[in-house]
Amino acid sequence: MSIEIQAHRANDEATLRRLLTAGPDTVELDVNLRDGRAVIGHDVDLSDAGDLTLDRALELAGATPVVADVKCYPPATPPAEAFVATLEPYLDRLRIVSFSAEVVALVRGRAPVTFLFEEPWQVEPVADGIGPAHTLVTRELVEAAHAAGMRVVPWTVNDAGRMRELVELGVDGLVTDEPALARSVVR
Repeated sequence: MSIEIQAHRANDEATLRRLLTAGPDTVELDVNLRDGRAVIGHDVDLSDAGDLTLDRALELAGATPVVADVKCYPPATPPAEAFVATLEPYLDRLRIVSFSAEVVALVRGRAPVTFLFEEPWQVEPVADGIGPAHTLVTRELVEAAHAAGMRVVPWTVNDAGRMRELVELGVDGLVTDEPALARSVVR
């Protein structure tokens, strides 16, 4: 079984370049909206948004697939429809992850999509995959997701011992700030 190593939060050019040197399978960045344009930034107030654009991130990533964490939290952000409309031209080049069930529903079938969650959740087939906080992952969760045809890619795990535990539980990937460490654990 192949375990996806997803480098976490490549939200500026230097971090993206650094994470790419570790050879992850995918690289994740946070997407917000400003004036109807996709901007890279984690915080809904965009206080951490820098100069990295989605176009530039895709260019820098090259052949490494980009995972866009869509930061849709109305009323603090525009609604899901605005995010999906803005990302429409990119959907053939992105994998989408989001805590927003609306974003997931609007993207499903148009691009690979993962539903993120940080509280216990009753598994139902809402996306191609689920992204639980790594502390929520149990063998039962993994088995239920797999039975529903979904991948399990927990976030954000940086401890080698926990990475090993998750791999033994049967997860399909790991979201991490330490992709080189994750790669060595998976090997």
